[in-house]
Amino acid sequence: MVGYPFDHIPPQAFITAAGGYGQASLCGTVGVAAACIGSVCDADTSKKLLADLSKWYKAAEFPMYQPEHDLPTTVAGSVMCDVSVGEFMEATGFEYGSTERKARCAGTAADVTGKVVEMLNAELA
Repeated sequence: MVGYPFDHIPPQAFITAAGGYGQASLCGTVGVAAACIGSVCDADTSKKLLADLSKWYKAAEFPMYQPEHDLPTTVAGSVMCDVSVGEFMEATGFEYGSTERKARCAGTAADVTGKVVEMLNAELA
């Protein structure tokens, strides 16, 4: 169960993160992760964890979490949305609007969320 102050953060605050903040820029999962990390860590720890997360993201094979599809995984090599999604689309032939690409990004969001929880537990426990 999550309590105060986290139950007062409106999820709508992060809706613009989708699609690389609508500009195919920074992957929304990384931006939201940075906000979440910064809400519970001091500045130096936040910077360290975000650097570690970015390094992990660049090398990870996404999506790991795939509850509805058996998609091929790809390594983004970048935290930029257009590169991350572009690598997947190029490798698979799926279009941006496809169900498979949407599932890939949803899985990636779950993967990043799990990694952030793992990192915060290790740092703050």
